[in-house]
Amino acid sequence: MRGVPSRVFLVVLLLLASLATISIPVSGGNSGGVEASEGSVYFLPEEPVMGGSITITMPLYNSNPTTAFDVEYGFYKNSISTQTEISWGTVDIPGESYVDVTGIWNYLPEGEQDIWFHMAHGGDNPVRFSKSVNVSGLANLEVTQIDIDALGLRIGDTAQVSTTISNTGTVDAGNSTLQVGIQGDTSSLVDVSVPPITAGNSVIVNSSLLFPNSGTWNVIATPDAYDVVSEVSEGYGENSVAIEVLPMPDYHFSGALSITSPTESLDGPWTISGMMNRSYGSGNETVQIGFSVGVQGSQVAPVIAPLEVIMTGDGETSEQFSLELDDELQGLDAGEYALTATIDPFGFVNQSDTSNDQIVGLLNIRPIPNVQVDPASPSSMTVNSGDKVNWYVLLTNTGDITVSGRLNYSWEGQINQMSPVINIDPFSSTAWEVNLSTAQGAHTATFSAKWEPLSNSYDSVLTDSDTTVSITVSDTLSLTFQANTGALTANTENGAPEHAPLRYGSTYAYTISLTSSGEGNETLVCLDGDDNELSSTSVSITTGVGAKVTCIFKVEQTIPFNIKIVAEDGSAQTHSRTWIVNSADSGIEVDDQSFGGLVTIIGFGALALFGILVAALILTREIEEEVERDIFDYCPACDGELDGDEDICPHCSFNLRKARKKFHDCPTCNENIPSMISHCPFCGTEQDVSSHFESRERKEIKALPEEEEEEEEEDDSDVVVTGTEDFDTAIEEFGYDAEQLESDWDENFAAAEAEMEALEARIEAEEEFEEEEGDVAEPLLAATADSFTGEGLDTILEGKEGLVAVEDKGDDSEELSASDAEIRKQLFDITGEEGVLPGEEVVIGMGLSDRGLAGNEVPEEAMDFSFEDDELTPQSVKQRRAVRRRKSAEEMGECGACGAEIPMNAEECSTCGARFT
Repeated sequence: MRGVPSRVFLVVLLLLASLATISIPVSGGNSGGVEASEGSVYFLPEEPVMGGSITITMPLYNSNPTTAFDVEYGFYKNSISTQTEISWGTVDIPGESYVDVTGIWNYLPEGEQDIWFHMAHGGDNPVRFSKSVNVSGLANLEVTQIDIDALGLRIGDTAQVSTTISNTGTVDAGNSTLQVGIQGDTSSLVDVSVPPITAGNSVIVNSSLLFPNSGTWNVIATPDAYDVVSEVSEGYGENSVAIEVLPMPDYHFSGALSITSPTESLDGPWTISGMMNRSYGSGNETVQIGFSVGVQGSQVAPVIAPLEVIMTGDGETSEQFSLELDDELQGLDAGEYALTATIDPFGFVNQSDTSNDQIVGLLNIRPIPNVQVDPASPSSMTVNSGDKVNWYVLLTNTGDITVSGRLNYSWEGQINQMSPVINIDPFSSTAWEVNLSTAQGAHTATFSAKWEPLSNSYDSVLTDSDTTVSITVSDTLSLTFQANTGALTANTENGAPEHAPLRYGSTYAYTISLTSSGEGNETLVCLDGDDNELSSTSVSITTGVGAKVTCIFKVEQTIPFNIKIVAEDGSAQTHSRTWIVNSADSGIEVDDQSFGGLVTIIGFGALALFGILVAALILTREIEEEVERDIFDYCPACDGELDGDEDICPHCSFNLRKARKKFHDCPTCNENIPSMISHCPFCGTEQDVSSHFESRERKEIKALPEEEEEEEEEDDSDVVVTGTEDFDTAIEEFGYDAEQLESDWDENFAAAEAEMEALEARIEAEEEFEEEEGDVAEPLLAATADSFTGEGLDTILEGKEGLVAVEDKGDDSEELSASDAEIRKQLFDITGEEGVLPGEEVVIGMGLSDRGLAGNEVPEEAMDFSFEDDELTPQSVKQRRAVRRRKSAEEMGECGACGAEIPMNAEECSTCGARFT
């Protein structure tokens, strides 16, 4: 140290002194300021033993002034890996402080063990080191095997138990006690002495156990039962084995006892089959099954020999058995019997349970079927000769199997006629029918039939297997008109076919065929609609031969033409046909009409036309209402009573208006008639009205309080509307079709009434205006008297012997028409009359042009009376209109201009607008 300054030497000494005070660990280190060392690690207990556990403690020191967070640490067995990990975790260590971390190693193995440590902090290199500990060895006694002779072990048997005990420790074991017993049965425990066992060796000890109950039991063996030997694991090392203790063998049936016989056989054989089981058995053993049939009354029970069944195998086994019986059961009456099968009926076999040794099946002895033949039923007990008779025979099978056979029948000299094979199901009936013709002439016809079973079928009673029935065959003539053969032809040489409508003045022939049954003579008479005889035909009929009848008639009427063909002796129903006649063919010849009549028609035709139309409207409505009341008294949908003029049924809201337009063909005469009519107007056949309409439920109608009417507004039932008796003919003379006119006015009357009301309102307004002005209005049309010169026809013709004849080159000698305009003009010039010529436009009343006048052109909008069906006139309007028509006959007159009915004191016609002074 020479030459070294004293101050430097002092510093070195101080450093050496400070280093001497620091304890440097043998193994350890620092990670992120956290320190760990081997010398600080300690174990509890300090001397661990094999199979025990040890607690390892490692102090960690944080040399940092601040807390060290999430310091990782771990303990491992003999090496550091995830498989050898004892424990792992993290800990927070305050600055400049110690924290102990621990781990526990269980089930220590014997010998020197290395415990490894791991610690890391703050991403620094981890600190890892190990420390050794010595684990002392112990004895360890375990039961490694239990052997029991359990073959065929049953209730009450004693079994020998052989137990192997091993010392798996490293230290020898001294004397100990083995305890053997049945789990759950403390009374069965047995102590067995065990000699010392050196480490790694085993000994075998024997004992015996009594098994009082059947079932599966666990036999448990516990070594060192009283903890005399210090072992690695105290209380462990016991072992157990499951033992099945069988009861006595048991025989029983499984499933049902099956008793069958062939489906179509009544004599057997009967097959009895089933399944017998044996439980807890072993080896081969023969067991008998006995059979018995329970009978009642005087019947004798059949004797059936037992059936032997050999049971084989061990444990749960099954054997199928089957027995066929035939003659043994033949003495039993038909019916159902209980057949009982019994296991070991004589008690030769020992078994644990006898309550399940019987099973019962149903033995059915079926009766022999009997076929009963009911009396044959004919379609009629009295028929005409040559007619067919449908025979109906009902066959009944009283047995429970299907029977087959044929009917052997005889009829009208034909014997041993066989029907096809008839099959009758069990307890069922089958009908057999045959359609047979009768012989000629009046006689009694007999039908007989007998059931004959097939060779493989049955019929136990033969006395009820036949039937015999007789019917009466008459020879009465019966004719039937064939409506589809009716033909209308012209009564000329070629006889060309004709069709409706018929032509007025023409002659026709109507021919129809008839079919017959029976024999005889008949006279067929042709009648017209008024029952006047047209012709008669006598026919002589032999059986099966038909006839024809021809009616010749001339059409001399314009209404529909009707003929009837009547059988005088009543052998046929009356046949009727009706045809429509073309009224246009019944025109008036010019030469046959008086000149005065022609002038009258021309003179008054224009003036009276509108009056006739109004009268036609009134007559049409009245006639239609009367007809509807006669025909449609009841609603076809609900049968509710009607007044006759309803458009909607008040009982069920059925649309009567549409129903009246529905037609169908009469099934008797094939004429088209209304569907609501109850009798055909052509042939009188009653019609099923309800079949043409859907049925509805009638609703209850609450009566409304009657409205009080003033006396002066009551209908005058004595009012008579004058006119021609044959309205249809009269209106056709003016170019109208009565039926079409009636339909048009009825459908459009509501619109026409509305227009009339508007006209009345306009006239009333004009009258009020005239009263305010004080003027007297002139008539819109001249009065009837002013339309003529006052000279009569005789006056005009007087002194005119040289009168030039009225001629027209285009005259067709028929009634005056549009083509005869020149004749009309000359007539007007002669008489001085002012009339309407063809081609002129005439406006009457409301300005409606008449389609019936030749040459007139009628605007479509003027004749459009269409309206919706659902727009029904309210009741209040009907009542109001009815009031206006309720005037007495004494107060009414006729308009001189248009012929309309007006009040006597009226100053103006409400129909045509003519004014009167």
